[in-house]
Amino acid sequence: MKEYLIAGVVAGVLAAIINNIYHLTYSGVTGVEVPQVINVLTVSFASLIPLVLASLAYYFLAENTKQPTVIFVIMTIFLTICSMGMMAVPVFPNRDAVPEGFYGLALPMHFIAGGIAAIFIPQYVAYRENKLKVKEHA
Repeated sequence: MKEYLIAGVVAGVLAAIINNIYHLTYSGVTGVEVPQVINVLTVSFASLIPLVLASLAYYFLAENTKQPTVIFVIMTIFLTICSMGMMAVPVFPNRDAVPEGFYGLALPMHFIAGGIAAIFIPQYVAYRENKLKVKEHA
């Protein structure tokens, strides 16, 4: 399980870095003012936590299915697309109106996190497992 958790943390940190760069760049270039609740800390947590949870789901699949990577990638793509559906709502959960241009900020960050999860987590786990096998046979 350790390798899976490490994969999730590394993927989450990578997604957090890329999403924060995008967040700061998008806001600076477009001038779109986002709510104060969307900042470096919240973008980081929103990138990190789901990817750690995704790595645990991948571990569960690896322990209980014959094709964990295929199932994981399909699930990740599906959940990423489903997260886009939540973007169709014109108000935030607290009933504040969604500012113009907000979806241009949020949608790509969902794709970034989902893409990193689908690609990086299985690749990292496979790399580490192969490295351990080589070490054991040496």
